[in-house]
Amino acid sequence: MEESARFYRQPSVTSDLGRHRDRVVGLPAEPETLGAVVRSLLVHNHTAKVRGLRFSAGRRAHIETVGAEAIVDNVVGIDSAPLDRARPVGRRMYGFCYHFALLHCALLRAVGTAARVRCGFAGYFAKGRWIDHWVVEYWDGSRWVLTDSQTGRSDLTRDDFQDGVTAWKLCRAGAAQPAVYGNGELWGWDELRGSLINDVGALDKVEVAGWYWCDRLQVEPLDQPHEELDQVLDVVSVAEVGECFELYPDLRPPADAVAR
Repeated sequence: MEESARFYRQPSVTSDLGRHRDRVVGLPAEPETLGAVVRSLLVHNHTAKVRGLRFSAGRRAHIETVGAEAIVDNVVGIDSAPLDRARPVGRRMYGFCYHFALLHCALLRAVGTAARVRCGFAGYFAKGRWIDHWVVEYWDGSRWVLTDSQTGRSDLTRDDFQDGVTAWKLCRAGAAQPAVYGNGELWGWDELRGSLINDVGALDKVEVAGWYWCDRLQVEPLDQPHEELDQVLDVVSVAEVGECFELYPDLRPPADAVAR
């Protein structure tokens, strides 16, 4: 595990804070406290809608931001205060769960904690449904701990969250129903395929959201089984970190991919 921990302590292209590395000085190192810092800098797009918050088109465009350095660019561009200074909700970066998880992961790595982003499905947003979601997993010295950087839920169990690899295997084995996995608009196999690719990419430290870049996943109908493609993804789901992209380089997320 020490080798794995060393790997996940180092920043990736997408989790590197770049010009903002010095901003971690003085931040709390405790993982859950650092998660609270993240929540004081960002506002989820759904939260903004529910609260009736209005943002300019330019601010709403931040939801397409990729990479931790660019996230902090947005944060300090709105309010240049130190990162441990909580912003009023209207002066936080407009984003979604990916941004919370990636920024938390980037800060954890920057303070020396092994961490990785996981893309998968949360079971606590809607009863009987698994909703597309991003969380963080950090090494506490003895085990990997799952925490939801957006909501503040900590020490998640597998009943709370299924990473993309786990969800894929369960559905392919017939132990779970694909139709209950989705994001509010899209449900089923397309969501499972995309989350699998995102999760495997994040394990290889290419942390990007969305899979519109991946032509190989664009099969019809999207929400139904596709045996040729799904057999390839079965291999991806059991491969060692990085190995699957040697076999199928077209499935490796590009570092500039954006959600839409």
